[in-house]
Amino acid sequence: MQAAPVMTRPAAPAVEPQADASYLREAQALFAEYEKTLKQAEAFHARGNLEAAAAYAGLAAHLTLSPHAGIYASPRLERLLTDIGRRTAEPTSYKRPADPARKLQRILHVVTDVGPVGGLTNMLGNWIEQDKTRTHHIAATQHRGPAPASLQKAVDGAGGKFHFLNRTPGHQIAWARALRKLSQEFDAVVLHVYSQDAVPMIAFSEPDKHPPVLFLNHGDHLFWLGASISDVVINLRDAATDLSITRRGIAPERNVMVPTIVAPAVRTKSREEAKKLLGLAPDSIFLFSAARGIKYKTVDGVTFADPHVELLKRHPKAQLWVLGAGDRPDWAPAIEATGGRIKPMPESRDTKTLFEAADICVDSFPFVSSTSLMEAAGLGTPLVSRFYGPKAARIFAINHPGIDKPTLHGSTEAEYVANLERLISDPALRESKGREALESVLHYHTPPSWLSFIEKAYARAAELPPLDSKTVFGPNEVETFSHGEPDKRMYDVFGFSTSMDLLKAYPGLMPMPQRLELLGRLRREGVVKGVGETLRMLLPEWLVRRIKDR
Repeated sequence: MQAAPVMTRPAAPAVEPQADASYLREAQALFAEYEKTLKQAEAFHARGNLEAAAAYAGLAAHLTLSPHAGIYASPRLERLLTDIGRRTAEPTSYKRPADPARKLQRILHVVTDVGPVGGLTNMLGNWIEQDKTRTHHIAATQHRGPAPASLQKAVDGAGGKFHFLNRTPGHQIAWARALRKLSQEFDAVVLHVYSQDAVPMIAFSEPDKHPPVLFLNHGDHLFWLGASISDVVINLRDAATDLSITRRGIAPERNVMVPTIVAPAVRTKSREEAKKLLGLAPDSIFLFSAARGIKYKTVDGVTFADPHVELLKRHPKAQLWVLGAGDRPDWAPAIEATGGRIKPMPESRDTKTLFEAADICVDSFPFVSSTSLMEAAGLGTPLVSRFYGPKAARIFAINHPGIDKPTLHGSTEAEYVANLERLISDPALRESKGREALESVLHYHTPPSWLSFIEKAYARAAELPPLDSKTVFGPNEVETFSHGEPDKRMYDVFGFSTSMDLLKAYPGLMPMPQRLELLGRLRREGVVKGVGETLRMLLPEWLVRRIKDR
């Protein structure tokens, strides 16, 4: 294939009025804080203090996530970090192979930090376990604690190793050098990193000095670093591809679709048995929803529970349980009106019986929970979701390959409630839609068919010419604040709350003068308290990890 031309991106969407004007003001203030921090990074870069520049660049990127700051990519940050990478690269005899038909056999997965549970951890573990014809290693740039047992087991089974870069002396530039050198032992690199991770940007700034890089777009609704170093971007759904092209500058041919891989669900109890364990009547109609609490945010005074009140009144055998919603005082009128048949519940890992008992899986709102729908579909449960926004904001809707088609979608509240009513009233429809969901999720999201998607991604990475990071963004291109779609919907969905706690991750990445300066600021603002926490932040991150993670 021909090298992709330098893209000309459309003008940033026009700023639109927001019902709550304070969101606009706060978002603009956050963008200003981001720019202030970016300028600090640029000043350190101009003075040759590249370690401090890298740390402040990561901090600037982090600010765009706390919450969204009106941008999805930053040409300035990417230029700065890739320049640091080029200026600090060590000589090497490595040359990327040029055979477009070669098989990418040895894979290095790069993570920032991975928890013992979670969607990112699960996908990585499933990927390694199912992609059995390859060798897989994991390199972590800022992981804290031991490797999660599930990932360690997967890597061991794949003949690989877990590499902890941040346990070696130095800061981000040293870790980037180590990552670049390590990558040269592999046929491809897959980035599963956090949005603000600067280490891969520095490591993979010169395409001839490392194998092809594939970026897993797991945070598709968020800003992230990596557009100018990723030979291929793996999108998990259609709307993510749209944003990758229009707002991140990824050339269309460098985007591929790979559905989320999930472990096939195995039913251990019949629906009736599971209902009995939960104390539900055999003839009850059990509507179940599961997600993190933030996904059930009240919008414009309308709670997640409110649209279901009249529906449940018409169907006295139906009830709705919402796992993850937590304590919701504003749901009280809806709960009372339905005689307690709407039940918000705290987050829990013990979900098996609830999913097995469900007659209908109800998606979270205003932000979808695709993983819950996939789990329910794997048990043959019909799916219902809703999204009331414009097409430009459909990153907040279900458009994932295996669950999009079988899901009953509501584009208005009336349509959403009507879909639920159809399923409640018609057992045969519940059966057929559940079967359709099961067949679809098995085809797209589980082996062996899932492997065909990842093979296409590997093949695309092998056949494309190396991406020149200098051509992705123009030399003078800058990011522009937007309050259009889907930007302003981020605040409607997630609210607007910032925390200075995110700064606590950065002193240990900085040279001592900047470490002391940032620590002083954190102490003045009350973020860091006590002698113990202060002493810990005086130490470089690599030493802390050596002490705590050995």
